Amino acid sequence: MRTLTLLAFIGLLFTLPALVGAEPSASIDPPHHALYAPAPSALLAGDVDLRGPSQYLAGTIAVRVVLPESNGLVDPSSEDWNPEQIELVRSGVDAALEWWRQQLPLARLEFKVQYQVVPSSYEPTRHGLAGESLWIGDTLAKLGFRSGSYFDQAYEAAYSLRDELDADWATTIFVVNSDNGNGYLADGYFAYAYINGPFMVLTSDAGGYGSRHFAAVTAHEFGHIFGALDQYHVAQVDCTRTSGYLNAPTTNSQFNACGTNEPSIMLEPITAFAQQAVDPSALAQVGYRDSDIDGAIDPLDTTPALNLRGPQVSTVGVRPRLSGNTEDLAFPSPSQTPVSINWITGIEYRVNRGAWQYLPAADGMFDSASESFDRELPLYDGEHSIELRARNSAGMLSQTIVQQVAVAGIGPAPEYAVLAGSADTPGLLDVQFTAPAETQAVQVSSEPTFANANWEPFTPERTYDLYHGPGSVELYVRFRDGDGRESLVYRVEVASDSHTIYLPLLRK
Repeated sequence: MRTLTLLAFIGLLFTLPALVGAEPSASIDPPHHALYAPAPSALLAGDVDLRGPSQYLAGTIAVRVVLPESNGLVDPSSEDWNPEQIELVRSGVDAALEWWRQQLPLARLEFKVQYQVVPSSYEPTRHGLAGESLWIGDTLAKLGFRSGSYFDQAYEAAYSLRDELDADWATTIFVVNSDNGNGYLADGYFAYAYINGPFMVLTSDAGGYGSRHFAAVTAHEFGHIFGALDQYHVAQVDCTRTSGYLNAPTTNSQFNACGTNEPSIMLEPITAFAQQAVDPSALAQVGYRDSDIDGAIDPLDTTPALNLRGPQVSTVGVRPRLSGNTEDLAFPSPSQTPVSINWITGIEYRVNRGAWQYLPAADGMFDSASESFDRELPLYDGEHSIELRARNSAGMLSQTIVQQVAVAGIGPAPEYAVLAGSADTPGLLDVQFTAPAETQAVQVSSEPTFANANWEPFTPERTYDLYHGPGSVELYVRFRDGDGRESLVYRVEVASDSHTIYLPLLRK
């Protein structure tokens, strides 16, 4: 995690531009350097999750939109939210988030948004940037976040929402009611955001842009939340200044003749919002770059790594075990802690070049970027070649590990076979099994995990209910021999013009 968080601004005191969409002319000088805020303090260091609140714009994003409502306890209350104003904010934020989703089709974006009107003892429009700690800290405390400084409160709020909504990233958008004022905070700012989080601030009137352009200003600030820098001349961002998870330069900046002047949400938000324009440098700064042109953006272009312990050499009469762990390797970041939001979706092994077999996670569920496994191999006597691989949520496979193992003292492998076909009665499926007479049980499922499938006493033939509908399905079958030892899984494809099998299979 970076030790500093960069703060960028769009909102400066200005008169309305003569042309809609032109860069506003500032009546006070903008900051000529980046402002920094502390990273999460030691109070939050116990969180073992090393993700920052918003490192790159991909995956599931949790957004908390906070509308402070002054109660007059410290500052006189001059603004009060009404349902119409709240709905305008909601529609503007929703439009800005949807705008970004449409611009980044490879980012798998999903937004989970909460809107909250929260009481505050302060009237935010009576304060500027220097006084943001008063009303932001007070508002977050009202929400139950009281860790350290108001920055720590904001980090805690982001992490809490991320975990609550099962998201990859999270941020807070503070929208200050400016309906009875002039659309600005006390010092002339009307919108600013901390680069890569943890929050952003906007007035409901978006300063001189007016509330009709609230969505465009929100989209601009949201770009900052995920690493994009300003590009308009007055911001004085150098072409070589880098930002974001990929540490990309700001090559479309207009400050020192970078050589490009592409329409972009980070250059002129009003026109770019209407044109749906984001230039390549801003895209790269929010993490949207596909370096190898394979259809996966760099932060999502990850592969799992496997660490195998075994299969351990078994003693006579004992089957070997396959154990180890797999971890999805994050795309490296030059400036931030590398983080992958992909997760392990499965581990497979096969024996002697046979069919791939499902290997369950040690905790029973594949739902994180790191998973362990420990499984007895259903092998019988002989020399066996074991291949193992892992797969992540992007569909990428790890390198295949190959191991040799010898098994003795179990006995020869029983001869099993499965034959499935349509029954005489419509809607039923006949399944025939070939197995030694001493076979104890059989288990049948249409899922390789055998979820919700019971072991049943072995009989050579069984009939299962089907739901009607054209299609095909793969049946997964395994046996228990006379000593109760499980077999490898047998996979049979059942095709039909008239029906498809769905879980659970119901034995007749």
